[in-house]
Amino acid sequence: MPAGRRERNKEEKQARIFDAAERLFDELGFAGVTTQRIADEADVAAGTVFRYAATKAELLMMVSNERSRERIRTGVASDDPAAPATARLLALITPLVLAGRDNDENTLAYQRELLFGDAGERYREEGLALFGELRERMGALLSDAWSRARTVAAAPEAAAPDPAAAARALSAALHFGIADAAAHGRPASDLLTDLAADFEVIVRGYETDPTTSGQSGQEEK
Repeated sequence: MPAGRRERNKEEKQARIFDAAERLFDELGFAGVTTQRIADEADVAAGTVFRYAATKAELLMMVSNERSRERIRTGVASDDPAAPATARLLALITPLVLAGRDNDENTLAYQRELLFGDAGERYREEGLALFGELRERMGALLSDAWSRARTVAAAPEAAAPDPAAAARALSAALHFGIADAAAHGRPASDLLTDLAADFEVIVRGYETDPTTSGQSGQEEK
């Protein structure tokens, strides 16, 4: 078989496996799906499925990563640079939060595999990279908000503090919140309210000018 046709055949099989996995996970939930059922729905041999994803968990990661990527793109596209930092962060993650409530069983399985799955698995690594990019986006947003706030206030020029720690805290709050809401069936509106409060505390700490806060403390003494 010519290389071009072989590659197209491979891509077509992968698309059928993806579509079958997506449909079955949506209908039956993670526990109710078997790899054999996905293979049957995709009209391929079970061994063929394992060439594209090593386990059922990896199949879920494959589907969920793509959905997460789409939701993150939607959040990025909704950014309003003129809005406060917390509002911008919430706009960024809201599509992801709402999607996480589509199927609580799948969401919990995805979060578990993302955070605690086997190292080196293709789609877990892809998911970690995806959320690493989201974390970096959060950090860039914080730096931008810092610069904009100082410009508006005509404050002295100062380098933005490293946003890495704040971005990690934001990311941890997001993952825990999504998993907790799925585990306890909490409404997405409640989760977003809690995340808004968590994010505000983190943003407020990041935006505090250490030189100003130090001066303030000395004046109080």
